[in-house]
Amino acid sequence: MDELEPQKSGVSRRTVTKAMAWAVPAIAIAAPAPAFAISGSPPDVVIGQACKLPGASNQGCGDVYANCPGLDTDKAYAFPILITNTDDQTIYITDIDITTAGDLDFDVRCISPAFCSPIAGGATIKILVYANSNNSANTEEDVTLSVTWGHSVDTTGGTCTLTDNDHTPVVAGPVHVDAFPPCSSRIPFPVGAPTCDPPFYQIPA
Repeated sequence: MDELEPQKSGVSRRTVTKAMAWAVPAIAIAAPAPAFAISGSPPDVVIGQACKLPGASNQGCGDVYANCPGLDTDKAYAFPILITNTDDQTIYITDIDITTAGDLDFDVRCISPAFCSPIAGGATIKILVYANSNNSANTEEDVTLSVTWGHSVDTTGGTCTLTDNDHTPVVAGPVHVDAFPPCSSRIPFPVGAPTCDPPFYQIPA
């Protein structure tokens, strides 16, 4: 795995499942809300080329489906994104919504690394957003991501709750996706072996 690894309303919006499907690293233990809110600059979010996930029988995919409850082996997609923490304080991602302008709906099931995993100040990491769709058609779409973030979280009981609520979600996009090719180990997709850990590459302008 790359060391950077990882239900909505309206016509094309679902609200993301906030329960942590992926195991949170030990460092991201339950933390009480601070006595005061921490200010800071929002992270930068760049959407990469999304792709259609292979079945669970492919190498490495079994663990993805097992650790991401509800992910549909027939209609699952991966959205590789890059998040850069532009501040010197650690941040946490607690929610990601995907909205579209067309006929495809996306229901985010989990991300890797997991919700509430720490992102150190100045760090850039790849996050894989795993989502189901209402169909598996390889069609074009305009995609927007909304990323909820903050500086403190509570992970009591295996949940992921933001306790620093004074930050506006970061909205990335819309970006135009010409197609959703099969996820592969090399770019551009579908070059290379099928994978559930696709690399990030920016959607051509």
